[in-house]
Amino acid sequence: MRHKNIIVSIPEGRYENQDAAENVIRYIMRLDKGNLMGGYGILITTPPNIAEQFLRVKEAYGKTGGKQILHIVFSVERTLGFTPVQIKKLGYMLADYFGRERQVIFAVHDDTGQLHIHMGINTVAYTNGRYCAYFELEDLKNYAEQCIDELVDMVWFGKDINREIRFWA
Repeated sequence: MRHKNIIVSIPEGRYENQDAAENVIRYIMRLDKGNLMGGYGILITTPPNIAEQFLRVKEAYGKTGGKQILHIVFSVERTLGFTPVQIKKLGYMLADYFGRERQVIFAVHDDTGQLHIHMGINTVAYTNGRYCAYFELEDLKNYAEQCIDELVDMVWFGKDINREIRFWA
């Protein structure tokens, strides 16, 4: 079953200036809700420190120019009934699309009509130094819909991610 209840968007901006990564990360973390943040390949500390972690990977591979960070927003309609903590689980699922080779920071924002995830992705892979400043948006949308399907199965159909199921003999 496909849900059209997730919107994937890429905010406008070239993000080529040297402080772009820190600015995006600061925006991602602006609500200061540590329980709604996650990531891959990083230690979640402060925006300047996370930007420094991104930069160290770029320097290690000699790829400090060009686009510094990818910024993607995943908006989920509240009609699905998910809590911000459940959307954080979705954040990890979505970050997995990049996180196997790229540093990712994300945070769930609950300050608008839709719960949404802001995600920042390093343009240089920590595994092999491959530079990528663009991902096919249609592929990403398809992946996001698959993740929503999986989250719906977990939450709506008894596989609740927020409680431990115990079997009693």
